[in-house]
Amino acid sequence: MSDKFNSVLADSIKDIPHLLQFDLMAKKRLDAIQLDAILIYLIDTVSASALPFLAAQFDVLGFKGMRLATTEQQQREVIKRAIELHRFKGTVWAVKEALKTIGYPDAVLTEHVGAGANGWAVFRIELNAGDNVISATMIEEIVKMVMEYKNVRSHLEDISYQVFFDDSIILTDASVENPSVDDSDALVIGGDFRYNGEEYYNGSRNYSLDTDILTIEIIT
Repeated sequence: MSDKFNSVLADSIKDIPHLLQFDLMAKKRLDAIQLDAILIYLIDTVSASALPFLAAQFDVLGFKGMRLATTEQQQREVIKRAIELHRFKGTVWAVKEALKTIGYPDAVLTEHVGAGANGWAVFRIELNAGDNVISATMIEEIVKMVMEYKNVRSHLEDISYQVFFDDSIILTDASVENPSVDDSDALVIGGDFRYNGEEYYNGSRNYSLDTDILTIEIIT
């Protein structure tokens, strides 16, 4: 096929050799560009190396989202929700949506939990830890994220969380005297006790790590 057919030049100048060659060279370079690499606002497919720059552009760095996003997928979610989060900043919706982007889709925010005349401005948050790692540092960072999206007049009372743990044990014996045993237990642990003057070292709270002890008694 003639080079003329690959050119977008007007017919009146296609016969000028240097113009034709320049047009074909430009076409070759443009055809070699990977479009998916330059479509940076397709957040689901853009290269991971671009995410920090997009986070800066959409103002979700630090405790506004990116610092708490522990996976690449969570980072993409934070960036995708950035415009909405900033638009509705200062609302219950924004706080819950911010927590959703970092892996807490079932966060429960309860308002008006305080005592006294200003109790209407006090709220608390309950988290279902799910697969997330909960630590004192993580709770502190979540608190800072909540502060970014709550309104100024509201005050966070506390954050509590639940961790669900299930395990099972199956004992199988081929003998008639000892048939198989299938047993299971479930353990719910969690809690966030803060040194805020409301908790005391009087034995009413267990500040140590929770443990699950399984005791098996075999009767023959």
